[in-house]
Formats: sequence, C-alpha cells, structure tokens
Amino acid sequence: KGRILGVQFLTLFTDNLYERICQHAVTLAQRIREGFVKKGYRVAIDSPTNQQFFRLPNEVIDRLKQEASFELWGPRGATETVVRFVTGWSTTDEDVDRLIAML
Repeated sequence: KGRILGVQFLTLFTDNLYERICQHAVTLAQRIREGFVKKGYRVAIDSPTNQQFFRLPNEVIDRLKQEASFELWGPRGATETVVRFVTGWSTTDEDVDRLIAML
C-alpha cells in the first residue's frame, strides 16, 4: 500500500504538476472572491487559498443553495451566515461565471 501511495506522490511532484493543479484552483477562487466583493458581499475570512469565506444574507444563501454547492461555516445566523466556497482541479471558468451571475 505504501508503494502505491508513493507512486501517486511521485507523479504529483513531477514537473510541478501539484503546483499547477493548485494554482488553477487558487486562481478561480480569487475570481470568486472578486465577484462577490464587486457585488457588495463581505469577505468573512481573508484567504489566499482555494477556499473563500463570505458573510451572506440568509435569503441569498437559500437562493444560491438551489444551484450552487457550498457549505455553512458555523451555525446559521439570524439574518446572515458565513459560508465557504471551495474550488478544485475540476472547477472551470464557466462554473465561476455561473456562480457570479447568480449573485
């Protein structure tokens, strides 16, 4: 089992594959951040990673959860709640565009 795991890591660290995959996710997460901020939503946690955290009104959360995948970051507040959006290697520019358009 250890050898198979090692082969996976060897592949990821060959030719900067891991960094390229991560950079894609981080770049798209930053686009999400910019889109939310432009629409007037507040950043809850400053994150330079592929995870972005926002304070959203509960009515926006209820509308977005019909179309987008994200999670509440803690208990639901009376009027607003912190949510977390995460991008990954399979997230596309079109995914980000659709999310921003939903705002």
